[in-house]
Amino acid sequence: MKRQRLGRPAAALAALLLCAGLLVEGFSPRVADAAPPPTKDFSRPAVVILGYGLNDNGTMRAILRRRVLTGLTVAQFFPQSPVIVTGGNPRGGNTEAGQMRKMLRVLGFPEERIIVEDRANSTVQNAAFSVPLAEQAGTTGIILVTSSTHQNRADGNFADAGANVLATVSFPDGDPSTNIAQLVRDVISPFITIT
Repeated sequence: MKRQRLGRPAAALAALLLCAGLLVEGFSPRVADAAPPPTKDFSRPAVVILGYGLNDNGTMRAILRRRVLTGLTVAQFFPQSPVIVTGGNPRGGNTEAGQMRKMLRVLGFPEERIIVEDRANSTVQNAAFSVPLAEQAGTTGIILVTSSTHQNRADGNFADAGANVLATVSFPDGDPSTNIAQLVRDVISPFITIT
């Protein structure tokens, strides 16, 4: 016995019936009474790129280079915004933030837009030291750049430090389910409150 495929006409009919049902019944009270999404001001965000441990000789690991490239991409959309590179943990005479600054400069990013925070030795310290720098620079909030396996913890640390996290951007570095879950969170982050 062959299965009959209903195809596009049936799908269109189902969609039409669903829309008609919503119009007749209205939206559920929970949706209608829901608070509007928070308004976020992206007029001058700080792009904050979190560090990652250097190799013993002071060179950057691949994960850190990817974070810098991701942050550079985000910064191109906000030419009025500073980029804060944060991370201490010296190795071979270099800090994470110092190496990120060097990479940004090699890639042609303007020196006057880079703020170096090179004392932090943890994500908690990245947040504690970067949030005041963003405020002093007169920014409207923070776009947080890190890796997908690190983003959730970083979001919490920055929220705890009082940051106005406008959005999150992460480079995928975990298993596919972690990467996909974080991608979804990154996509909706401009429309939700980051805690």
